[in-house]
Parts: sequence; C-alpha cells; structure tokens
Amino acid sequence: MEDWHWQLGIAGGATTAWVVGLALLILWLLELRSIRGESSTVRRLTLGALGGLSLLAVYALALQFTLVREAFEEIAGGTVLLIDNSRSMTLQGSSGERSDAVRALIQKWQDDDRVEPLVYRFGSETRGVIWNDIADTYEPTDDETNIREGLSTVLERGIEQDLGSVVVITDGADPSFRAESLSLDASAPAIHSVLIGGDDRLDDQAIASLRADSTAYVGVPAVIRAEVRAVGKLREKDLSVQLWHEKRLIQEQWVVLDAEGKGDAAFEVTPKRPGRALYRLVVPAHADDEVPQNNGRAALLRAGRDRVRVLLVAGRPSWDVRFLRDFMKRDGSIDLISFFILRAPSDLTAAPTNELALIPFPTDELFREHLGSFDVVIFQNFDFAPYEMEAYLPRIRDYVKRGGSFLMIGGDHSFSLGGYGGTPIEQVLPVKLPAGGGVVTGSYRVQPNRQLIRHPIVALGPDPSLTRRTWKALPPLHGANAIAGVTEGAQVLLQHPRARLSGGARLPILVVGESDRGRVAAMTGDASWRWRFASDDATVGSDEYELFWDRLVRWLTRDPLLEPARISTDRERYGIGAPVIVSGLLRDERYRPIANRRVSLRIEPAENEGEDTVDAQTDVDGQVRATLQGPTAAGAYEIKAKADGKDIAAEVFLVEESGDELANLEVSSSELEAVAKRTGGRVFLSVNDVPPLAELAATTRKTAGLISKQPLLHPLFLFFTVVVLALTWVLRRRWGRR
Repeated sequence: MEDWHWQLGIAGGATTAWVVGLALLILWLLELRSIRGESSTVRRLTLGALGGLSLLAVYALALQFTLVREAFEEIAGGTVLLIDNSRSMTLQGSSGERSDAVRALIQKWQDDDRVEPLVYRFGSETRGVIWNDIADTYEPTDDETNIREGLSTVLERGIEQDLGSVVVITDGADPSFRAESLSLDASAPAIHSVLIGGDDRLDDQAIASLRADSTAYVGVPAVIRAEVRAVGKLREKDLSVQLWHEKRLIQEQWVVLDAEGKGDAAFEVTPKRPGRALYRLVVPAHADDEVPQNNGRAALLRAGRDRVRVLLVAGRPSWDVRFLRDFMKRDGSIDLISFFILRAPSDLTAAPTNELALIPFPTDELFREHLGSFDVVIFQNFDFAPYEMEAYLPRIRDYVKRGGSFLMIGGDHSFSLGGYGGTPIEQVLPVKLPAGGGVVTGSYRVQPNRQLIRHPIVALGPDPSLTRRTWKALPPLHGANAIAGVTEGAQVLLQHPRARLSGGARLPILVVGESDRGRVAAMTGDASWRWRFASDDATVGSDEYELFWDRLVRWLTRDPLLEPARISTDRERYGIGAPVIVSGLLRDERYRPIANRRVSLRIEPAENEGEDTVDAQTDVDGQVRATLQGPTAAGAYEIKAKADGKDIAAEVFLVEESGDELANLEVSSSELEAVAKRTGGRVFLSVNDVPPLAELAATTRKTAGLISKQPLLHPLFLFFTVVVLALTWVLRRRWGRR
C-alpha cells in the first residue's frame, strides 16, 4: 500500500516560490511592454507567447516539484491480551462468576498454540503477566477499572513491537472511559473487545457515589449526598435510602428514580462533639438484587469547632492582658470568653451585692457546667484562692488529661505566687513550682532554645538563622516568675539569657508539654505585649507578636499543620483488600527531619501483624512513601507511623465492601465499539461468540521508507525547455531585438 503527495524542493518552500513567481511575472510584463512597438501582430503574439512559455518552464524547474511516496508493507503483527483485573470481574453471571468465564476462554485459546500473545492485566495499574500461567493465577482484586490507562500503556509499549491486534477482556465497568481519549492513528493495531457479562441482564440497586462535607463543625449541619441508581427490572422501582450512625437508624428517604434509573438523596447531620463520626448510607436489599454488596457506602466526618473556644481568666487588668485579649478578639478563628477579676468576695463594700455593677465570678457555671466546651483555658496572673476555686482545680486537671489545653501566664498572682504549688494544677503544668515562690527582676531579651529553633511556636523566620535574628531584634521583657524546673518530656522553647535554675540551666520563659491526652504551656514572663511594638529593627514588631500567639494557640489545639509528623493516604476510600499508598513528612519532637531512618507503618485495627505492618525508609528530608495491603473487612481504619517505638503520626481511611468499582456495573459496549470501529476491530458480547485467538491476530503496516521523484527533470521536459528558450532567442535576434 502506498501514500503519496507533492512537495516543493526549492529552498524556502512556498515563500520562495511566491517571490520567484512574482519576479518572473514582472519580467514577462516588461517583455510585453517592450514589444508593443512591433508593427506585426503575429510577431507581437509570437514573442509574447514564447516569452511567457520560457519563463513558465524555467519557473517549474526552479520550484523542483517532487513527488514523495511513503511505502508500507504488511507484516504479521504481534497480539496483546489486555485482561481486566478489577473486583467487578468476581461477580456472578448467568453462567457463573465472570472470572471463571475469563479462565475458560484463556484455556481454550492456550489449547490452540498458533498464537502466543503478550499478556497484561489492568485495573489500578497495568502490569505484564506470563501467558502460560495466566489461567491459573488470574484472581481479580484491583479496586478500579481503568480501560484508558490499560490501552494507552499497551499502545505505547507496542510501538516497537509491531502490534497487529489488541484483545481487551473486560466487563466494561468503567463509566469514565471515552473512545476519543485514545490517540489512534492509521498505524494503530486492531482493537477487539470481549465483554464479559455482556449477554447477562443485571438486576441491581446501588449507591453509585457518595459526597460528604470534608470538614464538619460542632452544632452546624453537615450534608451527606448520595447518587443512587438501579438497572434491569429494578429500574422501575423507587428505592429507600437509610442513614445509620453508631448502629442506629437516624433517617430514611424514598428516592424516585428517573428514566435512566438514577436519583439523589441528601441527609443533614449535626455533630454534637468534636472528633470523627462514621455514618453509613444503606439501600435495603431487594429480593431480586443480584449485587447486594454495593448497597452500602460510608462517610467519615471530621467534626471540629468552627472557631477555637478560649476561656481567658485574668486576675487583674494589665497591658499584657489587654494586648492578648485584643489579639484574640480580632482573630476571626477564636471565640473568646474572658473575665477580669476586679472585685474579690472578700473585698469590703458598703453597698448590697445586688446593687453592684460588677457581676460575681461565675465559678460554678464555668468550671462545672461548661468547662468541656472550651478548647483552651488560660489563667493570666490569676490566683484561685480568693474565689473559692480549690474544689474546681481537680476538674481543670481532668479536663486537660482528657484532651483539653491549659496555659498559665506569669505575674505576681501566678505559678507559686498564686498558690498553685502542690495543687492539681501543678500536676499538669510542664514546670515544677518552688515552695517559696519568687520572681526574677530586670529586663532581658528572650533567647530561643537552639535545640528547638525549628519548633513552629518560636520559628518566626523561614530558617534558624533568621529566627535567631528576629528574636534578638524584639523588645526586651521585664521580670519573670521563678520556677524549680521542668517536668519530664516538656520542651523549653524560650529562655532567660542570664537567670539560672538551681541546677545551672537557664531559667525557662516558655515551656510546652503534654499531660496525658492534653497539651499545656507555661509562660513565666508577663510582658509579651512589648513585642507588639517595633524595636531597633523597624521590620520587627507587631507581626511577630501576633504570629507567636497564633502559633501557640494553634499548637495547644493540635492544629494538624503544626504537627511535627504528618502522613496521608492516596485516597480516603478503598475497596476490600485494595493496596493503600501512604506518604508523609516525618520529623521528631524537635521538628528535625527523621532522615534516612526505617519507620514502621501499621494499619489498625489489624487482622494480622505481618500483613498490615510495613517498614519504610525515609529520605534526607524525612519524606516517606510505602504501599500496604489493605484490610479485608469494611470499616474505618487508622494507619499509624511509628519511629523508635513511638507513634508519631496517624491518618484515617475507609474500607468499603463495594466502593466505586462495584457502584456502576451495567455493561456498556458503546465506547469499546467506537474504538473497534476506528481500528478495524470487533466487539463480542458473549464469550460463546469469540473465535480462536489466531483469527483475531492481524497484520500491521510497517513503513518501507520514502520514494521521491522529480517528474520535471525528465529529459523530454528538459528538451522542451531548451527548444523554447532557443526558439525565443533566435526569433528575437532575427526580428532585431536583443
């Protein structure tokens, strides 16, 4: 078979051809003008015609018209089998499981040894397999059907293999596949398709897709939306959709299906407390439903507060209280409840209590009824004794241990000076209190701990050197509470440059730590408000003050972006047994990368230690990536990263019995038929109609090179050109022209 077309051989192509043609035309017009004086009409016509013919012949030779022919030869092409390895191939059909039909077809083809094809399995990924082993090893488990990725991979690899035909064996359960997404040219191999289950009528009701708000807030309705569909004879029946939570039926809706058997359901849920909440949507199985596995989908809501609730209790008004309160009130992410103690119960007054403008401190209401509603509790220069709060201190301690956050800020009524030594509050503080109290006087510039310079609370610059310069440029503080030491596991982030503890260590100014499930911090200074103003460096001041307090509040409330180690999964939902790809950034408690180390990744709850735990290697930046075998039971799971025997990061994901793979099971041949039409292939809706593999093998076109000819260089045309030019020259000379 040959394809041919014309080309211009002249340098510059069409542009040069136009320029030369225009120049020759001008020459001919000048020639016509010069012969207008000839008295003989015959001479004028003869010279004009010969001049034009001469120029045209020269122009044709100059263009170098070339006839290029690309020759192909038909050769026997290779054959590729592309076999669907997704979970939908395990469904039952009229003649048994779909995968059994695939094995039987392959076995029949293997008995005919005229063709030995290349074999690939496709699903979540495309991978080669051995032809002789495929019938025995075929166990479809992938969690998605990706026909486009499978065909594209085979076609790319087949460029150098002279493919003649590709045979796709699939159930077609890929609603996203479109024929036009493939790049198919004239040399593409014939693409045949065998639709497993194409001759079966499927009766099925399913939840095709589920969408839920990724983030929910306590007390704010969140929406869970589901698209349902029915095929077969169940398409004509309306269906019920139920919402379950903690084994209780919460809501139920009846959905009216359209002509295509599709419908939508939406449920509103209102989380009552922070944390993760698992909801499940269920379509009660109809007696004729052939695939009840796809009747349920799960939604995992991560409920938090739309605003961080902070309780600030200040012993007396001060500049430090004023600036901190002003910052929190301007921060839209903080819901601040603050109290200033202006009058103690022991204060003498001549007026009755009910005539005073100041309200009594609502101790019982705050610390008995509503303590659990706060994310952070701050005591700023506040002593508890005058307000009969001793009975509530154990409640604050228990609040912290259950996951709350507590911050104490220094002053003459704080730490030991506030009488907190030996109380339940000291049990959760990250510092140890001295028996006699005491303060450190004088001004000083705080210094960040060099070992913790990367901690997000004190990392005011993009790198450690700039962070140190920034802290050095901030205005100095005045005074600090004396402490006896820090508790085990606590981190000293800021230090006094001169004052020392009894053991010789520098006096801590900011200490953070954890107490059971809660986080705590101690700020022994009471003049951080000075950081609000610029110092010697005009670029340092207000922004650093707000950044410091913003980071401290976010760290106390466990903002995920401030955690030293984070991991994530490639998807939120997986099918039964689907591989889980995990990636993350791992840093130690000092926020240094856990570089070039082996870490353990484990799925919980796990059925088997060996199957669900993988050791992975981090790179120089602490990045890690690994693949784990997914759980074999539906539910919510947590994957944890462990280093040096400690859990350092976790992420939650869902495992569904159906997932997207079993959500759309109606066999559709239209897109595969379009591919077959473009490539000269065939589509078989029944395994019984499939011919021997040798009949599906095909030839392929291979280029045999380019053949080029220049017809105008033929001797006859050259002779004609010479004759015309010579005749023109002779006549012009005879008739007295140059």
